[in-house]
Amino acid sequence: MTMLEIAGEGFDHLVIQRLASPPRETLHVYIEGDGLPWLGNRASADPTQRTPLALSLAGLDKQDVAYIGRPCYFGVADASRCHPRIWTSHRYSAEVVSSMAAAIQRVRRPEHGAIVLIGYSGGGTLAALLESQVADVAGVVSIAANLDIDAWTTLHGYDALSHSLNPIRASRAPDVVHLQLVGRHDTKVPPSISIAYANTQPGVELIEFEHFDHVCCWEDQWPSILPELSARLDSSGRKEGPGRAESRLSTLH
Repeated sequence: MTMLEIAGEGFDHLVIQRLASPPRETLHVYIEGDGLPWLGNRASADPTQRTPLALSLAGLDKQDVAYIGRPCYFGVADASRCHPRIWTSHRYSAEVVSSMAAAIQRVRRPEHGAIVLIGYSGGGTLAALLESQVADVAGVVSIAANLDIDAWTTLHGYDALSHSLNPIRASRAPDVVHLQLVGRHDTKVPPSISIAYANTQPGVELIEFEHFDHVCCWEDQWPSILPELSARLDSSGRKEGPGRAESRLSTLH
């Protein structure tokens, strides 16, 4: 994999990518979780996660992959823009989404006719918000993702993310398949929040993994999960097409 730094819209982003030569038709874009926005009651000086799970998942993917770092993470920080609000109250704000979208557009190659956004935890939140902002998105895969930030902050007693966008209130692109991966034993983002999102949004398939939680066992099982996801994305696109309105729930053991 190669590492580079690219400009988004107002922020720079670390990019780690692996592209075939020539590039394949589909690009898988991986987006990381929130990392360490807080240390106790204080905003952290550096929100970068110690164990970036989405990066590990990207490394296991045999498709063309681009791991897009979030604004101000991984030491890519412009002091004039990287105020702690960018990884706390504004972590899913319009300015963050716009910069991520610009970075994705600059990373893709002309051969990439389709993009699949794959986000873990808070990265899944961003993936859901990005689906209508990036051209040629064929699918979204959210993993243990918080897709109703108001319900999530209320559940845990956190401060409201007052300047962030909430996916459950955002308009979905009608022709984009969204596979929502949930661990049955996830206590950080409980299945109840995920089910509420799936029940209110068209074109969402919620896939529950019986023995998983927020961290276990995504990395271990990712090589076997990926082919199933690809098959479901292909099947949903062929069978339902634009304007599909149903959401589905299935369980994998």
